[in-house]
Amino acid sequence: MTTTTDEIDDSRMTLMEHLEELRSRVFKAILALIASVVVTWNFKEVLLRVMLRPFEIATLCSKIPSCTTRDVLSWTVSPAAFWRAYDGAGRPRGATLHFAAPTDAFSSYLKLAIVGGLVFSLPVIFYQLWSFVAPGLYPREKKLVLPFVFFSTLFFIGGAMFGYYLVFPMAYQWFLGFSGNLLGSTAQIEPTIMMEDYLSFTTQMLVAFGFVFEVPLFIFFLALAGIVSAQQLFSFGRYFTVLAFVIAAVLTPTTDIYSQVMLACPLVVLYFLAAALAYVFGPKEASGFRQGLKSKKTAKSEDETSPKQDSQS
Repeated sequence: MTTTTDEIDDSRMTLMEHLEELRSRVFKAILALIASVVVTWNFKEVLLRVMLRPFEIATLCSKIPSCTTRDVLSWTVSPAAFWRAYDGAGRPRGATLHFAAPTDAFSSYLKLAIVGGLVFSLPVIFYQLWSFVAPGLYPREKKLVLPFVFFSTLFFIGGAMFGYYLVFPMAYQWFLGFSGNLLGSTAQIEPTIMMEDYLSFTTQMLVAFGFVFEVPLFIFFLALAGIVSAQQLFSFGRYFTVLAFVIAAVLTPTTDIYSQVMLACPLVVLYFLAAALAYVFGPKEASGFRQGLKSKKTAKSEDETSPKQDSQS
């Protein structure tokens, strides 16, 4: 039996060639990241204003006694509604960030520029990642490079936006709810939010939500490649639910239950969504990684021996 070049990629790379390819891909990804960081540094104040938005909304809510979670969501979606509420409350003092050391503001801006550069360079990073893996795939699997890059970037941004618009405003509202007058005392509890702490927490949560939303996409591509099947994914669902909360606990920089639950719940939903898509578009049975490698080697050996048999005949 002969195997066409459309089915099997006969190219083989030595260890040194793999290391050289890895070095080249990593260098290109880092170069794209550095270029993006240089660009985002020039818009650092714009990025800071965007990052402060959830904190601004939570701060205004703490100034209005009748503020509810519905108001917070409304202000998040509609900036006009936020400014109307701000004017109606008599323009109270807004969100304030502090920094202790003279270099804290610079280092905070630099971290913010790096995170912004990471987001803008994601298409290049994902493309380099897929290009490094591509030599070991079937030619038909290599055609998934553009969908992989597109959906990887889309899911990461979608996860970050989910956290930014739905989780962060309510989380900060809950955190700031511990401030105010101490019951039975004349003392007050006032938050002193440090710039470096706020940006570190917010950027870490953004990146965590972004990468968590990549997990179902990775699972879906494993199903398309035949490594896992939809039946296996559904069977593993109960264990993945527990694993999702463990992942959320590791990725969240704080120990509050709210952030962990809001990170784990979308992960569980997206996992079962990926399993459903794998049921529709993926193979019904998984061949497994080792079996897939074995079939490739068998096909190549048959392809190499077939010319000898033809010449003898």
